[in-house]
Amino acid sequence: MKLQKTTDAQRQAVDSFRTFLASEVTPVVRAYRGGPIPRERLREITQGIAEFGLPGASIAQAVGGMGLCVVTEAMLLEELCVVSCEIAHCVIGNMLVASVLADLPPARHGLRERYLPDLLAGRSCGGFYLHQADAQATGLEGGVNAWPTADGWVINGTHERVCNGLYCDFLIASVRTGDGTLRHVLVEREQHGFASRIIDRPSLNGTFNTRVSFRNVRLPASHAIWQEHDGAQQQARLLEKIDVGAALLSIGLTRAVLEACIVAAQNPDGPGGPPASQPWVALRIAEMATRLEAARLTCFRAYSLIDDGTPCEVQACMARWLASEMALKACQDALHLPGGKGLSAALELERLVREAIVLPVPHGLTDAQKLSIAKVLTGVSALG
Repeated sequence: MKLQKTTDAQRQAVDSFRTFLASEVTPVVRAYRGGPIPRERLREITQGIAEFGLPGASIAQAVGGMGLCVVTEAMLLEELCVVSCEIAHCVIGNMLVASVLADLPPARHGLRERYLPDLLAGRSCGGFYLHQADAQATGLEGGVNAWPTADGWVINGTHERVCNGLYCDFLIASVRTGDGTLRHVLVEREQHGFASRIIDRPSLNGTFNTRVSFRNVRLPASHAIWQEHDGAQQQARLLEKIDVGAALLSIGLTRAVLEACIVAAQNPDGPGGPPASQPWVALRIAEMATRLEAARLTCFRAYSLIDDGTPCEVQACMARWLASEMALKACQDALHLPGGKGLSAALELERLVREAIVLPVPHGLTDAQKLSIAKVLTGVSALG
């Protein structure tokens, strides 16, 4: 595996972004901990973040992006993931939607010109729901149906756990037409109309599951972006980006835990000296750091393949499940370190544990990641 060497330009970009996050974003995150950030306040944050290249760092300059490599974009995103899962979820969603808009075929360039500039500038927020990304939920909900009209469709139904569903100004939704064809369409909140709200049932992690409802939403045919077969390759690439984005969330959470543990281990704790002088404490920190580095390398390997335009389903799945399980292990180890009470208060460790618990089991079953890896490697599906 060829590893890219970090350049001075990349380090400077990351350092300046880290400074911005510490001064402008961290105070907001602390102020709204335990509840959603108001849309207006989040919009101010996303506009500030956009100046550093998220969500448009890897988007081609010809369509308004910065034209940087995906790995540089990932380095910036990791810094945001350390600070806030909620804001990182939002920005990752914007990145995914931006990549879809940037790659639209010529017949759909009108959608790109209308929605991409504001998205890249952080002035708007995009959401998405992919049938393949949450097939279990789609089966339980019944999905969203689209009935043909003279110039498009009438859409009715509900999606749950929509990425950026609470904040989005427009979203990419999965719909089933009358003949059973699965399509993906772009729906604008203000123009076409859809409702979103936080799901009443409690969520274990720091983000907020959202239900989006469509009631007699009229959508023109020009807002269809993919059909079931024609868009298979585009959807596969997007699902790879979803997996490595989720991996970075886990890596950011683990970094937050590790950095706080190192500080706690360095501080003197009574006459025995700092906790780091105790072998078992030193061992736990070394193990935590090594697992973090292994997960990061796996994740950045997938990003390097994306940069090259190489399919990376296996590498993306590996990165996601390895990083999520590593995050949970890091939180468990941190709970047992000396000075746990003070560390827990400073880190809000209980909250991080709740977030880490659901990372290995998004939508109920992450063994799906391992089954996907095995299917690609063996050519045989274990699900029949």
